[in-house]
Amino acid sequence: MSGLVKNAGRVKKGKVARFGLELLVTCAVLEGVLRLAAPYLGSNMCNELVRTYSTNAGGGIYFFEPVSRSNFTFPNENRRVAVNGYQWNYQTDERGFRNPPGTEHEILLLGDSFMIGHGVEEPESAVAQLRQRYGWKIYNMARQGDTIWQEYMLFRFWFEELKPKHVIICAFGNDFWDIAGQRTPAEQEKPPEFDEAFLQQVRHNLTDPQICFQYGNWLTNSYLYRLGMMVKRRVFPESPPPAAVAVDKEAEFGRAGRYYTLLFEDMLKRCRAGGCTLDLVFLDHETDSDDWKKEQARLDVFFRALCTRNGVRYHTTHSLLRGHKELALPNDGHLNATGNRALADFFAKECQF
Repeated sequence: MSGLVKNAGRVKKGKVARFGLELLVTCAVLEGVLRLAAPYLGSNMCNELVRTYSTNAGGGIYFFEPVSRSNFTFPNENRRVAVNGYQWNYQTDERGFRNPPGTEHEILLLGDSFMIGHGVEEPESAVAQLRQRYGWKIYNMARQGDTIWQEYMLFRFWFEELKPKHVIICAFGNDFWDIAGQRTPAEQEKPPEFDEAFLQQVRHNLTDPQICFQYGNWLTNSYLYRLGMMVKRRVFPESPPPAAVAVDKEAEFGRAGRYYTLLFEDMLKRCRAGGCTLDLVFLDHETDSDDWKKEQARLDVFFRALCTRNGVRYHTTHSLLRGHKELALPNDGHLNATGNRALADFFAKECQF
């Protein structure tokens, strides 16, 4: 009798072991399928599973620097990324920017995802087209999500090292909106970026291994886990955030305008002291949002006046990108290869050096 019990126990353990092994194999197969299929499962699914524009391990291209409260891209990276269902190769140089090795830097460009070439391969980007078709010796310091305060920091970090003859700073419609949560009203009135100790600490942190890391572990890196969390949020939505406190939009805009004026004019002073010209390009683009249209109109007035006061050349892509949806990636809004080529032509015509 005891032999039968022992045998039954072994059979039960064997079934459990086989079930565990089958479950493990099934999960591994599903994980592999999700990783292969993620870019083709629609914008939301692609972004949730891959998380390219994040500080999450297993997909993100950023690490978070706490002093500046800003994301930085890893240097010397080469990976396949996917956003909104589009895939492209993302390779960075020794400074963490999307440039081929040995890129010359007579011209320095600061901007965001429009100028980084989101959604297209690097040779198809507007900056690469300026190199290939117009012979510009241009170094691309654009990064996804950057606004003027981040562009100013990058300028301070590398302007003296690169010693360009020309600088182009590109503004975008969210530059004022994105200050909220990044710079307090007091910091906007007295920019921390003007503090040399602040800049030195940030620059030191960019090489600190205790900071240059991504968040996550083997579980949160799993696409199966991410899919499960996505389903959970759909089935059990989180409670809505508390109602936002009413703010004075005009006061916010004015404060942000003064902040950016300080940064811009300091950048201009340093450029002129170094025998370098500065151009400002406002990337006014097509949108279906009335709020975006209003904000873009306000920013056009602001940047135009800022440049006029300071004797700086001002350019806007309003006539190039408005009403030309054929230049944009469907369901994304960034420029396709044709749009990037058109943008390069615009820069070559407007920003003549």
